[in-house]
Amino acid sequence: MSDENTFQPVYLKDRNFIESGSERHMKKSLLTDPEVRSSYNALSLKENKRNIALEIQDDLGMPVNYVRIKALEDSIRKDIISDKNSLHRAITPVLIFAHICALFPVKGIREQNTSYLVFNWFSWLMAYTVILIGSSTLIVLLIIYNFYRNGLTYENTGELVFFGGTLIVYIVFIHLAREWPKVMGKWELMEREMKQYGYPSKMAFRIKMLTYIIILLSAIEYLAVVLTGVLKIIHCSSGGLDIFSIFMITSFKATFTYINYSLVVAIILKIFDCLYSFVWNFMDLFIITLACALTNKFKQLNKKLASVRGKVLPSMYWRKSRETYNTLASLTHDFDEFLSPVILLSFGHNLYFICIHLLNSLEPMHSSWEVVCFAYLFTYLIGRTCAVSLYVASIYDQSKKPKAVLFSVPAECYGVEVERFLMQVSADELSITGCNFFSVTRTFMLTVAGTIATYEIVLLQFNNMNNEALDKNNTVANICPKLL
Repeated sequence: MSDENTFQPVYLKDRNFIESGSERHMKKSLLTDPEVRSSYNALSLKENKRNIALEIQDDLGMPVNYVRIKALEDSIRKDIISDKNSLHRAITPVLIFAHICALFPVKGIREQNTSYLVFNWFSWLMAYTVILIGSSTLIVLLIIYNFYRNGLTYENTGELVFFGGTLIVYIVFIHLAREWPKVMGKWELMEREMKQYGYPSKMAFRIKMLTYIIILLSAIEYLAVVLTGVLKIIHCSSGGLDIFSIFMITSFKATFTYINYSLVVAIILKIFDCLYSFVWNFMDLFIITLACALTNKFKQLNKKLASVRGKVLPSMYWRKSRETYNTLASLTHDFDEFLSPVILLSFGHNLYFICIHLLNSLEPMHSSWEVVCFAYLFTYLIGRTCAVSLYVASIYDQSKKPKAVLFSVPAECYGVEVERFLMQVSADELSITGCNFFSVTRTFMLTVAGTIATYEIVLLQFNNMNNEALDKNNTVANICPKLL
């Protein structure tokens, strides 16, 4: 036997997966030349020696070529159409919203499965994101330079937190976009392993409606912010475009201090400012969507376990259930590592602006429209923070529910698998964290509520002290006007 056939697998012998029939016929005619044939044999031997490291033997002793099998698997996988309630297809409206906001530059979000997802540094989505990052970077640099020139002020601090936080969000979501194909690949594998549980019913419809509601509420929030700003400066303007110019100069003080005002620049800045406002709403929507999807998977497992509560079942059933739970636990840890920077940014941003709104509530309001806008902005911010907390905390709640079923296992079928399952449910803390600074549970919500209440009490006491000092000064001024 020649060296050429030594390294050639039997089931791949004389096969060509690339060439057509005419090309094979031409090659055979060329191989009649002795020199060409010897060169071809040398190249074939070299190629086979290079591929021998990629071949192993299966149980029957037959060689397996991983390169060709992997290509075949990828080809088959691309033809699979995911269910409409799978996460990849259900989350499509959310990611379209992200593309509008120049976030999450990932291609393939509308394709039939996750194998088409790809992140590319040289794409129009990435170019759009870079433009928004560049504009926010310029605004932040101007704000910092304004600090250096004029000192730190309350208004400049709010601008720095908003635009600086937006810049950080864009950078973080570029990292998430790079990891998204891998994360969704793991999720799709989990969905296939849990195929017997099916897909959560109407998940695509729920996510779509949730996206529309968040977009609508965030649009109303942005209009309320604009209306509040216009009501504060309308008495200083002569009407028409003058209102817009004064509003823009007031909103971007640091920018127009060092850049000459023009209508074109103002319109571009206003468009960017609108997108930046939607970025924070998308971040909370993204967290809620992923938390809802993971919670539904735990609910499917818990529903299955609840249906067999108290029944005598073989050890194999509990082993399969434990392996499914372990798959979800592993995915929860992956999601924690993936989402923790976004969780930290979301709670930090929401708590800061809740405190800002509480501080602004001490200032007098001159019209009923200002009161309505303030009430809506504060209520929406509180509601959005609570929604994020409840959806994320539900992951921890659902991960602990199998404990009640496992405690009800009859003694005759209690064994090693049940004990291992119970130990894992009891010991493993499956919760999403904010970069391991805190875990989002219902207890954490009470801690946040207590912090906000404490801040409100301090503000009220400070305001009362200021009012008493003003009353005292007015009394002294009335009694001793000559001394003053």
